Amino acid sequence: MLTVLLMACAGPGVDATAPTLRAGVASATVSPPPGSFIAGDARNRRFAGEHDPLYAKALVLDDDGQRLALVVIDNIGLTLPDIRAIQERAAAEVPDLPQERILVSSTHTHSGPDVVGLWGEHELSSGRSADYMTFLIETAAAQVAMAAVDLVPVTVRVGSDWVPLDWVRNVTEPRLLDSTLTVVAFEAANGVTIATLTNYACHPTVQDAVSDLVSADYVSGFYRRMGEALDGEHLFLQGAIGGWVQPDKRSRGFDLADRYGAELADATLALQAAAVPVAGPRLDFARETFTIPMANPGFEALLEADVLTRELEAGAVTTEVAWFAIGDVQFATHPGETSPLHSLQTRAMLGADHSLILGLTQDALGYILTPEYFDPDTALPSAAYLTATSVGPEAAPRMLEALARVIARGQSEGRQNMSVSP
Repeated sequence: MLTVLLMACAGPGVDATAPTLRAGVASATVSPPPGSFIAGDARNRRFAGEHDPLYAKALVLDDDGQRLALVVIDNIGLTLPDIRAIQERAAAEVPDLPQERILVSSTHTHSGPDVVGLWGEHELSSGRSADYMTFLIETAAAQVAMAAVDLVPVTVRVGSDWVPLDWVRNVTEPRLLDSTLTVVAFEAANGVTIATLTNYACHPTVQDAVSDLVSADYVSGFYRRMGEALDGEHLFLQGAIGGWVQPDKRSRGFDLADRYGAELADATLALQAAAVPVAGPRLDFARETFTIPMANPGFEALLEADVLTRELEAGAVTTEVAWFAIGDVQFATHPGETSPLHSLQTRAMLGADHSLILGLTQDALGYILTPEYFDPDTALPSAAYLTATSVGPEAAPRMLEALARVIARGQSEGRQNMSVSP
């Protein structure tokens, strides 16, 4: 009789025995104090104050006891060692959330703190603050723990389209862009939005080199407009911005950044309004670590000088890619700033109607470039700069090979992978 009553309470058309996806969200500000080194452009620049706050936002999903967390942080890009620290701390606070299923993505604002070490006083000094990094890691992990406390049943809707915003351009290869805009909305039973995930590709660099104020750049305007229109937390997932996807910066200013962010939000809200339900939104997950030979003498010198805090193994750097799915919506991560070509290639591997390519996720290895950039006779603009901030020519092929393996494994054994302890 109890079972019958529970099924009746579930309402018509609801299968009371079906697993229910649950979601929880949390966010906190992570702005650095005045005097912190600014990441991006020239070295030895310090913040004088704040224009708008930086955030660490977390979404935790639970599918019948199988959990996954996605963390988005406004900064230029966290590298794998710091992401491991966030994973370890968050997993310690949420014991039923394996640390490998905590994914950390950076929005890549150039008006955030130096979290890598490259922008200190001079070439051989780090701009990282140990105190700030401790604060950032603890705060990001705490958002995962808080998001996991209050999980509510959700339905999922998804919308995606090719949306070429007129202020987004590839300044090195003008005809090469991935202008896919995708939004995934998580909604409670009463229709209230719990969270959205939005994936698009463009550097947040409207204020790069022209401001000494903390800012999430156009992402701030995006968050503001999304928050005005919808309840819940809104997480922006940066796409493939390498080779060199930038906003139109012929004029500068916070008003321009806000306008760009609002335009992106308006396009997202239009997709969200017409989004379709995701049937049976169970979670699946797979990941793979792999190595890339370090072929950048400049990076090697910075590692030897302890400006960069990372270990090499047999002359190679270890990184990772991940694949996960929420029903038939598929996600793949890229460990740096990848070419739009790599994004399009990854979407082809996924073969999904709705896919999200998460750049600067699980690592920030700098530019991951196509072979043409490493040709000494290349005519591609800015190739010398882009290759100087790349691990080397093997980064792209190694990443694509790892993605092919992890996507194939995830699509065939994703649920099994979710059940394996790290």
